[in-house]
Amino acid sequence: MPIASDTYIVIVTRGHKLDAEALEACIHTPAAYIGMIGSKRKVALIRENFIESGIVTKEEFDRIFTPIGLDIGAVTVPEIAASITAELIAVRRKGIIHKISKTTGLP
Repeated sequence: MPIASDTYIVIVTRGHKLDAEALEACIHTPAAYIGMIGSKRKVALIRENFIESGIVTKEEFDRIFTPIGLDIGAVTVPEIAASITAELIAVRRKGIIHKISKTTGLP
């Protein structure tokens, strides 16, 4: 599928390896939004691996929204889905280009 500046990508797979593969496939695209669900540990491992292996720079990785979703205290699957949808709307309507990562504390 072609990825353009109006493409929104949400990465939600069953494991670290598939998440990393999906992220690597789209991280250098002009997508308006690339978000990946994940624990602090998973995000930190993927970030470290991508930067150390030269796949991306720190700045390139920082454009990834991870973990995805606005922090609304979501617990249930429908609430988590709503928080993700709300983040997509915020990016689209407000032009948010990054956020403070809940996992690394970095922008």
